[in-house]
Amino acid sequence: MDHLSEITLVDLPGCKVASCERISSSPEEESADFIEAWLLGKHGLRTASAAGRGDNGVIRYGFDCHKGRDICGENASCTKEQKGCWQCRIYHQYVTLPEGAAIAGDGDVAVKDFPGGKFARVAVRDPFGGVDFTGAWSVLLKWAFKHKIPNRLGCKSKKDCYSIFSNEETPCLEELYWEDGVQYMALHLPVEERRKAMSRLAFWLHVKKRG
Repeated sequence: MDHLSEITLVDLPGCKVASCERISSSPEEESADFIEAWLLGKHGLRTASAAGRGDNGVIRYGFDCHKGRDICGENASCTKEQKGCWQCRIYHQYVTLPEGAAIAGDGDVAVKDFPGGKFARVAVRDPFGGVDFTGAWSVLLKWAFKHKIPNRLGCKSKKDCYSIFSNEETPCLEELYWEDGVQYMALHLPVEERRKAMSRLAFWLHVKKRG
């Protein structure tokens, strides 16, 4: 898989983010176009350019936001038939805000705290150039299972379960950026800290030994 980078564990820092979401048959494009225009029009900032990752380190993360949500109930234009074949979905956008920036939310965009955390990360080269970047999610899940790193989604299977378990508490983040004129999409799978995972393992072994 030449289009995939090496998988690494990264710590995303907590920060302030501007956020919005859309429920439709193409929510990624709609939410991205909206928040990009909002950020540039109201605050003169961009999230991604050929020169790097945006003005003042601004990064845009997108993610499915399905867990615990009723797609049809929240949007009358989404029918049950659309829900059944995933033609209608919920997609959320986070834009990291420069530290100390005086940016407030409004009726369309909320400003909130993103707690950050530990993520398994893989980057997909040229994700829209004929490559099925969604398959990289299963690669991340299989890698986490192989290395005994619990994901924070509640997924017990190595199959593509990321979408139905992703929400604002455990977001499966997708980040588009450019390097040397080439577009990449970095996927971030929320995982647990090794110390927490090992503590549970040690407790289980202790209980098993006593039994």
